[in-house]
Amino acid sequence: MVTTRIVHRTRWLIAPLALCMALVASVAQATASTGDAARAFVEDVSKRAIDIISDKNASKAEREAQFAKLLDETADMERIAAFALGQYLRTPTPEQKAEYLSLVKTFIVKVYVTRLSDYNDEKLDILSAKTKGDKQAIVQSEIKFTNGREPVTVDWWLIRNDGDFKIFDVNVVGIWLAQEQRSTFTSVIRNNGGDFNALLDHLRKQINKAEAGETPDVSAAN
Repeated sequence: MVTTRIVHRTRWLIAPLALCMALVASVAQATASTGDAARAFVEDVSKRAIDIISDKNASKAEREAQFAKLLDETADMERIAAFALGQYLRTPTPEQKAEYLSLVKTFIVKVYVTRLSDYNDEKLDILSAKTKGDKQAIVQSEIKFTNGREPVTVDWWLIRNDGDFKIFDVNVVGIWLAQEQRSTFTSVIRNNGGDFNALLDHLRKQINKAEAGETPDVSAAN
């Protein structure tokens, strides 16, 4: 029987690999203007991602710095962080909000760079791409593993900002990760009587776990 903890762990083991592979994939889009823009976005990010992964001489700290820069420029971190607060979006003070955004970015970088160290010869195939007007696109892909395990479907939600696409969310094993994190973050705040500092403490603890080489408890709400 597959437990909820195992499902959560599976998603967070696969998601960093999926993101990395999406960054190095060649995407065939469905429409001319929106599709070409999405393809150009992926191709640009691909080269930079490959450079980071291929640099075996770089330390973990150097790779984290490079990956952080890549996320800043290619993922809509402010939108993701705001979305994850749900009904508590207006709860933090300006100082708390600034610290929260910094911690979320650090949290994602620490988790993903740790997982990228396990990157292997898995293959990502693009299955389809659907556009929503000229502002959004959902790219469906599939990870095929060299060890014979069953393929995993991964969907990418891209949002166009000021002419460029950015990553907003990733769906692994049927769950949108930003939406799941929203459930976790809002639960942490709610379980602590609406205290936003509890969420900041939660993020610090998960970052410390990642720095210690442990697996962050990404779905815990306490």
